Amino acid sequence: MKPPPDHQAEPTPRPGGATAPNLAPCPGETPAAASADDAGQPTFPDVLLAVDLGLRAGLAWFNRQGRLLRCRSTHFADRGALRRALPALWQEVPGVAVLVLEGGGDLAEIWLESARRRAVATHVVTALDWRAELLFQREQRSGVQAKAAAGRLCQKVMRWSGYTRPGLLVHDASEAVLCGLWMAHRLGWLPQWPSELRAQN
Repeated sequence: MKPPPDHQAEPTPRPGGATAPNLAPCPGETPAAASADDAGQPTFPDVLLAVDLGLRAGLAWFNRQGRLLRCRSTHFADRGALRRALPALWQEVPGVAVLVLEGGGDLAEIWLESARRRAVATHVVTALDWRAELLFQREQRSGVQAKAAAGRLCQKVMRWSGYTRPGLLVHDASEAVLCGLWMAHRLGWLPQWPSELRAQN
């Protein structure tokens, strides 16, 4: 069972780059960044998957350079649907080595249990963790204001990652993108914030 393809965004393919179904590498990657699995499909080692938890969830995948590979929003009818969808989600962008979850509770436990079976490193954070570093204080005076600021910053992340037509994402996908970017920085995958992202939103 494939997860629903609700709101999704991908970078424009770079001529000569390695591609996988519904996935294109970002500018700056070379074909050598991907290796083929036994089925001949490209894999991207050390992928980070960020999830804005919920039955309506945001998903964002990052490469080892901290650039966004793919992001989308999806909806699971119930917890059972989430469990059934997870095997396909792990393979949507092969090579996930790190999972970061924004939020907790029983939905987090479903993800964490699945990650443990696959020997994927896990981190559980809150929106306050990444907002404190990525958003100005004046942008966090209300939840609505913080979500709007997150959407604007997400556009910058997408352009920096090679998206030539970065459409507006629903807020759960935007928050997954920023949570994943923040964790990539914390892990040292992105040693310094790019100047394009540090400019005022």
